[in-house]
Amino acid sequence: MAEEKNSFWKTIVFAFALVAILWIVFLLQFLGVINTDTYGNWPKHLEGLKGIIFSPFIHGSFEHLISNTLPILVLLTVLMNAYPRIAIFVLVFVHIVSGIMVWTFAPDTGVHIGISGIIYGIAAFLVASGIFRKDRNSIAIAIFVVLMYGGMVVGFIPTKGVSWQSHLYGSLCGVFMAIVFRKTDLPEPTEVELEKAEEDKHFFEKDIPQKSNEN
Repeated sequence: MAEEKNSFWKTIVFAFALVAILWIVFLLQFLGVINTDTYGNWPKHLEGLKGIIFSPFIHGSFEHLISNTLPILVLLTVLMNAYPRIAIFVLVFVHIVSGIMVWTFAPDTGVHIGISGIIYGIAAFLVASGIFRKDRNSIAIAIFVVLMYGGMVVGFIPTKGVSWQSHLYGSLCGVFMAIVFRKTDLPEPTEVELEKAEEDKHFFEKDIPQKSNEN
């Protein structure tokens, strides 16, 4: 119990540390230390390659940062507690691969910034995991995410000034990770589930005809 409690607080600290970085970077932007365009993901331009790594930490306005703060806190905390063995890998995969996809496939119409692509990736992973795993925990988490953030689907609508490509590619990466890791970090079966599995095993064994030893 103590170990689980410590693990939970570690995930909280990690999530708040990430958000703190976002706010510090925004402060540096406000002070003119960081140029938004310099670290954004600029599709098909060599100087935009570094944006694959850095663009999620850049936000164009205070409202943009505010709108992303609570979702990343909540979803990242849920991800790291529900799927501790694969959470970091999912996070890194969504970050890097969705960034590469934006740089490669998005039209050259401007610089992409913000952590919303990663938010969409985590949300998609959590929902898709409930669909593919079908265990009670994953389904409950998927329902929670849909109820809380179901309105995020409007983020897939092509809108001027919104990086809907980041939302789309982040979500695709999240679903892909849910498929790849659908059998990892599964919860321990309950006593009732173990008893039912044992009963089913005896039921099928009873109906299997015994082999004859006659020649």
